[in-house]
Amino acid sequence: MRKPYERDWRYSWARIWCDDAIRSMFNHISSEGKENVPTDGAVLLAPNHCNTVMDALVILQDWKDATLFGARADVFQKPLVRKILHFLKILPLPRASDGVKAVLDNRSTIAEVVDCLDHGMRYCMFCEGTHRPMHSLLPLKKGIVRTALAANERFGNRKPVYIVPVGLEYQDYYRIKTPITIRYGKAINVTEFVSSNPEMVESHIYKHLLDTLKERISSLITCLPDDDTYEGRWSLTKISGVKTAMAASSDRIKNAGIFDLKRRNEGLSSWSFKKDGTGLRILGKTLAFILLLPLIIFATVAAAPMWILSEYLAGKIKDKAFVRTARFGVKFALMPLLVIIWGLVYFLCLPPVLAVIVFLLSFWSHSIFYEALERGRILISDIRLSLGHKELKESYSKCQIQEI
Repeated sequence: MRKPYERDWRYSWARIWCDDAIRSMFNHISSEGKENVPTDGAVLLAPNHCNTVMDALVILQDWKDATLFGARADVFQKPLVRKILHFLKILPLPRASDGVKAVLDNRSTIAEVVDCLDHGMRYCMFCEGTHRPMHSLLPLKKGIVRTALAANERFGNRKPVYIVPVGLEYQDYYRIKTPITIRYGKAINVTEFVSSNPEMVESHIYKHLLDTLKERISSLITCLPDDDTYEGRWSLTKISGVKTAMAASSDRIKNAGIFDLKRRNEGLSSWSFKKDGTGLRILGKTLAFILLLPLIIFATVAAAPMWILSEYLAGKIKDKAFVRTARFGVKFALMPLLVIIWGLVYFLCLPPVLAVIVFLLSFWSHSIFYEALERGRILISDIRLSLGHKELKESYSKCQIQEI
């Protein structure tokens, strides 16, 4: 079987479709701090884990070359799935709860990861161990440090081993066409730390590295206390920023939560409260929407196979953190087929120039449809807020500027 670090033209072609599909899930993906990722040694990326497969995919598209990933071992049980995941450069990560055999398999996986690191491939591991769509951080698992130490033991005398904290900051975990920011923090030089502390026992090495990593990941994201104040603090964060939310009184946090609940019950977007809701601005957006309506209708029809199936699957999913992943999967699977169908229909039935224009519009139809859906949702919210909801506006202002 081909090693994950070996080049594969099939993987390279699949990346073209994959990266396009993942970028279409967001209206903007920004990347900060890549200069913090060392180029003189082995790199283990350690992001927070909040949005299932999407977390891995947004990191994957941020690099031109391949990145190795780890995933729960139980999804590798079927031979075909195992083969596909290996092709995608994803290795199984067994847990102690999976049994003795799993522990032995885990040693084998670590050895394979170390081999890839030694061949210059970066490795990404979600060290919380599970996903959770919240702006907080779960306790970190030891696997990331165990792998780094194994790599250091094998080739630390030749090149350093680094753990790079990564923060994934989603504006919204579920909606398509919202922004995300990827932040790379200051790397932890594992080789330097181990060599500088030869007398330190292994348990203390683990604790120091995990504590340092948790502190650095937390500094890269909006990291709120994981307690009964979380919902209120997140509501206040959206209104006045994280610094205000962290320093606010319990009454202010409580009232921000009440405001956010009422806002959602009224079907109003939080963005509508942040903007200047002048009639002129709303009129301009409405006219622009009307002028673009023919394009939106065309995109809706062209992308219908993708968005109909996506929304059907989204409605069936119990863990809503997988909704965006399902939409990505549908586009990734159907887009190549639709491109072929569009090409045949347009170039057989239309003049060449017109066929090219319509084909390109069809290629972007999925993005146009969801962009229009998101902007239309906010526009309707703007209109409704401009026509009333005086009490909610006053509650927002109080949360924004003063203690209650």
